[in-house]
Amino acid sequence: MKFNNEIVKLHDELLNQIEKLENSNYSSVDLFNQIEEWKKTAINKVEETAEKARHKLIELIEKQRIITKQELEPITKEIRRRQEENFPEYDIDHLQQKLNEVQQKFEHFFQKDISKSIIIHKNNQIDWNKFIYIHEERQKLPLIRIANLNANAKWIHDGVTVAGGNGEGGEMNQLHNPWDLFVDDEQTIYIAEFKNDRIVEWKCGTTSGRIVAGGNGGGSHSDQLWGPTSVIIDEQRDSLLMSDYR
Repeated sequence: MKFNNEIVKLHDELLNQIEKLENSNYSSVDLFNQIEEWKKTAINKVEETAEKARHKLIELIEKQRIITKQELEPITKEIRRRQEENFPEYDIDHLQQKLNEVQQKFEHFFQKDISKSIIIHKNNQIDWNKFIYIHEERQKLPLIRIANLNANAKWIHDGVTVAGGNGEGGEMNQLHNPWDLFVDDEQTIYIAEFKNDRIVEWKCGTTSGRIVAGGNGGGSHSDQLWGPTSVIIDEQRDSLLMSDYR
């Protein structure tokens, strides 16, 4: 039996694709374009937010300059009026006190201590690795997850665990590879757990969740899910919507 030429051709084409991929340093993979687009978008949003902060700072400085100038005007008039006159020492002390008060308020506005009037909140605890990361799914295809960065987002220094936090696992106080979540008007959190093949509900303030879909192993039966990746609550129809891989 002669060897099939089609098999040889297919083999050579695949080998050629592999060699081209290696020689191109993987630049032909579309996911790299997605990463580059995310980088540009993130940089633009950071620059926009910084520019808004600059304009706000200019407004605050200008406001303080006007206030200080207005407070200084009556003192200036009094000094000019009495510059050529002799007046009691207590008047001099009174003007000196007013001048010191205005100066202190003006300088206090620009001090670099915790009580300053202009405060720049900087958070070095942001986990940038969670904004974009590569994850290999069960079908062995790399998927890219990109967080939606809100230009007006405010970051706090200390977070609070609202679900999980007890290591990876399948217990009701644990999560395993949570992939998506939805928060309803009552602050109840619905979480799609990829590795646990389930959707869990966590009430606000509770220390454990409740299975609302799946949880019977990965599969395609009506009581099963297979790697759920998204969850939404349709409150108008009182429905739980989700997607999985089967």
